[in-house]
Amino acid sequence: MFKKQNDAPAATSFRMEPEMRPSKGTSVLGPTLTFKGGELSSDEDLIIEGTVEGKIAHQNHHLTIGKNGRVKADVRARLITVYGTIEGDLRGDEGVHITATAHVVGNVVSPRVSIESGARFEGSVTTTKDDARVASAETVSKLASGVIAAR
Repeated sequence: MFKKQNDAPAATSFRMEPEMRPSKGTSVLGPTLTFKGGELSSDEDLIIEGTVEGKIAHQNHHLTIGKNGRVKADVRARLITVYGTIEGDLRGDEGVHITATAHVVGNVVSPRVSIESGARFEGSVTTTKDDARVASAETVSKLASGVIAAR
């Protein structure tokens, strides 16, 4: 009788990863791992559940910052999904997805940006041209309205 009706996701939203199970060809940095200084790079998809400080260069693959992940770095990857905490700029060559559990302090640059309701985001969003699709500033504004949580 009082069933809450779910809002349909906006046509501009996207999900890069339906769940957090590592697939074949995926590396996982576990919650007890700490990487400080230097540059972290990998030739396969990567899930970070531990602590990383430095720079992450992952251009040809998908980078996921898990719920336990704590990252203090500028990041560049093909696709970036954030469930945990990151302080630093994110550059996704194809897309950046910030989930409801994420806390992001930094600027995002990507052709596609998705920010779920409940996510904490402090920074700016810049959309870049993508051959398949161009996201307008108006679309990003609509997507981000009401999503940015205060400290």
